[in-house]
Amino acid sequence: MKKITKQRGATLIEIMVSILVMAIGLLGLASLQINAMKFQKTSSQRSEATQAAADLGERMRSNWKVTTKDATAQTMINDLSTNKANYTYEEEYLTSSGASHVPPNNCKTANCNESQIAANDKKIWAGELQRRLVGGAGFVTPVVGTTYPTFIITVMWRETTFNELDPSCPAGAKAPVGVRCYNLNYTI
Repeated sequence: MKKITKQRGATLIEIMVSILVMAIGLLGLASLQINAMKFQKTSSQRSEATQAAADLGERMRSNWKVTTKDATAQTMINDLSTNKANYTYEEEYLTSSGASHVPPNNCKTANCNESQIAANDKKIWAGELQRRLVGGAGFVTPVVGTTYPTFIITVMWRETTFNELDPSCPAGAKAPVGVRCYNLNYTI
């Protein structure tokens, strides 16, 4: 009579199956990590765009030329045509994203008027967009027919995972495929 022996250890097939299951799990974790990094980059770009749009809005507000109609009532009258012209920035995406944005006026050594400060603000802002965002550019248009001066401040940047035309980009900017736009309606 033969003695029945019990199996000891694992067979080669069991080891191969466990390695395969572990490899699939590790690949899943690697994919999850790559996607998390990709979404973190996208989120970072959107946060920078939000901050940049608010930055220009605050620059506009601090340089907005205001006169008073009635000294006793302190009613504000905005010089809308001059102020809107000062801060309108309607360059096409490819022109703005590739330009060198050097401020045209040296306000540190000479006193600058509102128009010169606005010109500097726009150039500094556009330069900051290039520095902070991949393919960063801007577009600023006044909103017609509002009670208070209102602008649409658009921040544009390239997003590697985006392969479409962004419908939120202004038509005048002529943003190409792969460019994202963030719009901020800013009221002075």
